[in-house]
Amino acid sequence: MQIRIDLGNLNYQRETERLTHLFLEDAVVVFDEQEEALLHIKLSLIEQRDDYVVARAELYDRRSGQREECVQGRVVEPPVEAQRKKRSKQAVLFVLHEVLERLTGQGQPWGILTGVRPLKLVHNLIEAGTSFDQIRAIMRDQYLISQERIDLLLQIADVQLRAVPDLYQIDKQVSLYIGIPFCPTHCAYCTFPAYSMEDKATYAPAFLDALEREFAAIGQFLQEESIGVTSVYLGGGTPTSLQAKELTRVFEALYRQIPDADRWREFTVEAGRPDTITPERVEVMRKYGVNRVSVNPQTFKAETLKVIGRGHTPNIVDKRFHLVREAGFENINMDMILGLPGETVDDVRHTRERIEALMPDSVTVHTMSFKRTSNVTKEKDAYEIPHTQVVRQMMAETADWASGLGYHPYYVYRQKDILGNLENVGYAMPGKDSVYNIAIMEERQTIIGLGGGASTKLYKKGEFLGHIYNAKEPKAYVDSVDATTHKKLAKLRELFTETAMPRS
Repeated sequence: MQIRIDLGNLNYQRETERLTHLFLEDAVVVFDEQEEALLHIKLSLIEQRDDYVVARAELYDRRSGQREECVQGRVVEPPVEAQRKKRSKQAVLFVLHEVLERLTGQGQPWGILTGVRPLKLVHNLIEAGTSFDQIRAIMRDQYLISQERIDLLLQIADVQLRAVPDLYQIDKQVSLYIGIPFCPTHCAYCTFPAYSMEDKATYAPAFLDALEREFAAIGQFLQEESIGVTSVYLGGGTPTSLQAKELTRVFEALYRQIPDADRWREFTVEAGRPDTITPERVEVMRKYGVNRVSVNPQTFKAETLKVIGRGHTPNIVDKRFHLVREAGFENINMDMILGLPGETVDDVRHTRERIEALMPDSVTVHTMSFKRTSNVTKEKDAYEIPHTQVVRQMMAETADWASGLGYHPYYVYRQKDILGNLENVGYAMPGKDSVYNIAIMEERQTIIGLGGGASTKLYKKGEFLGHIYNAKEPKAYVDSVDATTHKKLAKLRELFTETAMPRS
């Protein structure tokens, strides 16, 4: 079915097309006034004042010959300046949502909220002194978010402020992300830097040399400016693609160059590929104080693992999990993905049963998303993707399952092309919430990226100030690391002009 949207002089094509596709997945959206279409929607702003905006949506359905008009006064004066600037677009999306909901008989769980970090808005409102009741009204009346998702946001906000009581002051410290851009295979859904083990054999020595130089430069800066480190996250790729002696070299350099390791609140290693977990690597992680480890199955369906390019079997996951647990690690995370190609609700139930038998300390529930450069996006027609309603059932059942086992949600984020217009949720047992995940998802502190493909994200008082990217490809990283580090240090010195939070 073709839908024509008339925007006049409004420049909201991308946003209105995306919202329309959430209601009508297979519709063809056109903006050419000369095009004929079965459905015609005209959007316009009819009044704009300092404290409110009025938008109009008119729908003409050629199939029935009926015309419907939806006019909604939009009093938009939230206490957050960044949101006030968006009120015209918000008003247009509001009336578009209303008219599409009447047309289809269904709303959207996240209403018109398009940001990937919905909780960021909640924290901004809390910090501004807004009560939970007022936040509920804003989420419901201005963004059309469902009651279920509002409850989720407020529950997570409360959990995060208990886990990180200084969340609104944590910008005076930093966290570190260390990217190891090697992986046994490249998963179909992945866009993280992940070069082959053959590349690793070629480039690992030079890569580790360059990483040590970056550690030294950043460590000296942190020491000179008395800037504390909140948490350290070793990701990738797959860090445990490194051999035990190579991991040892990374950890020794990290402790030698980065100050005050005894005050880090968390040290995570993403050992996400179970086929890379060996007794030797586990012993290195234990010896060097890693206190949170991810062992990620994604699914326990063997056929799906082959389809998406994972290099392990379900039984390997169990064995490697027990290996990590028996080594004494008391905070193990597992990831699962909803909406993987060809999977049914029963397949997800089976994955949950296998995870429940292991009882990890936290479970991250991802919803399949179509990232621009992933194989599953480039070759979308080759994969059988579950329908929206099926994926929503998977999510609803998984949320009930997690709650029933005693997990609580502690962070949430969304992606632009996520299935079912849903979300990704991190669940944890009490006291096992990841400090790093909370800090980066709520964009409350600067994350210094080190290593291949790592991104340095600069923030102050919740305000995003910019990115600095390390090169992804190992040789390019080696060749450019000194210049990139120089640029990074200049920006960091500019950012941290005030007295940093004491390291203690």
